[in-house]
Amino acid sequence: MVQSHKDSANYLIVLADKPALKVAALACALLPCTMSAATSLAPTPPSVLAPYIVDGEFRPGDYYWLRGMFEGATPKQIADYREIEAWRGACFRSDVAAVRAELKDVGVIAGPELDRMPYATVICGQVASLPERLDAADWSGFSRDVAITRPTIDGFLDAVRLSGNIGLADSDDFGPALIARALEDQTLRAGLAWSANPDAFKGTRGDLSSRQRSIFRAAISVALTQKDHENTGWLKQQVAKRGWPKKSEVGRLAAKMAWLLVQHADADPVFQVRALRLMEPLVANGEVEGSDFAFLLDRIMLKISSKQRYGTQLECTNGRLEPLPLQDINEVASRRRAVGLNDLDAYKAETLKAIGGCETEPSASKD
Repeated sequence: MVQSHKDSANYLIVLADKPALKVAALACALLPCTMSAATSLAPTPPSVLAPYIVDGEFRPGDYYWLRGMFEGATPKQIADYREIEAWRGACFRSDVAAVRAELKDVGVIAGPELDRMPYATVICGQVASLPERLDAADWSGFSRDVAITRPTIDGFLDAVRLSGNIGLADSDDFGPALIARALEDQTLRAGLAWSANPDAFKGTRGDLSSRQRSIFRAAISVALTQKDHENTGWLKQQVAKRGWPKKSEVGRLAAKMAWLLVQHADADPVFQVRALRLMEPLVANGEVEGSDFAFLLDRIMLKISSKQRYGTQLECTNGRLEPLPLQDINEVASRRRAVGLNDLDAYKAETLKAIGGCETEPSASKD
């Protein structure tokens, strides 16, 4: 992330040197509290993807739509894949333009870092979730590994759906519904973490090859993209009706899970800004954890202005886990204490242990 943060009301939120606990409603003072939601005019998916879109959801299936990127492809297969690539590019540009415009409508001028946001259009983001480090010379080997991995993928996703269906049996109860949705979120993310480093998960099988784990990871990413969008849409509707969930209303655990869901609403920065504004005045009276506010603030600041305030977002660099760029490193310790976060070095050690090391995990945050 390259753009430096400027202490200006044109950027997301400026808390000066005051602890977050003493700045209730400052977000709304700096930024108009308009409610908005990103709307992209994304282009229609290419016809070659039609067999993989079922009831509006993308399912990567046999990955034959990738044939054109491998050696030995026919001219038609190559042309089809180039059409997919062109569509994805157009989709992303449309998404970013829509989000940038709607952020501006609510008083937020985003820097170039927004160009790294996830796709706002769910199918575009799903198609972009590809297995890593594909060998373009080995289509037959790749296809064989897809077939071998498919039962593991399907079994895992069936288990996630089953747990979600059980947890959401009483979906009218806000607190349990928040917890159930967060369980699905975390199970899918645990699957991603396992595929990156199965040795970090004691008592689990890690007998897939590196390429098979890459295929598993891509398929779980597709499902997670869908789930994040569903959870974001659901939470937006609930917040519009009920307001931001308070600990006194839904319980401490469910309130934490609400934060988790909005933390993962990266494809909708407008909603994240809205949620941050709603959460801020609730920090002072203990209805929202100051640490939750800090995590979300850092998440959005990095996306919009390239620097974070509390050091909650970490990245593995040359085998070391370090915070992404900080607004003022000399103030980080006091800021973290003010919102109930532990020492930065202790947080790094804790996170490093949780992700199983920096060799396989490119970035991390405690969420």
